[in-house]
Amino acid sequence: MKKIGENLGIGNISTYTARHSFATVLKRSGVNISYISESLSHNNIKTTENYLSSFEKDERIKNAQLLTDFMNTEDLRN
Repeated sequence: MKKIGENLGIGNISTYTARHSFATVLKRSGVNISYISESLSHNNIKTTENYLSSFEKDERIKNAQLLTDFMNTEDLRN
């Protein structure tokens, strides 16, 4: 996976990164969480819900930082 990431110019990736991307793309595409859970071989749908919610939290933090950075840039322009 590391070599593939380097060859594609996207840095160090892992199987965890691939699973994360797979699950995230499916969720954002509106795929039923039961299907995602089955695809990830989770025995319990709660595991999948927790798995996906951790990514959502990371995404919210990243988006909040982007907004903060934008607001700081706007303040500097005024």
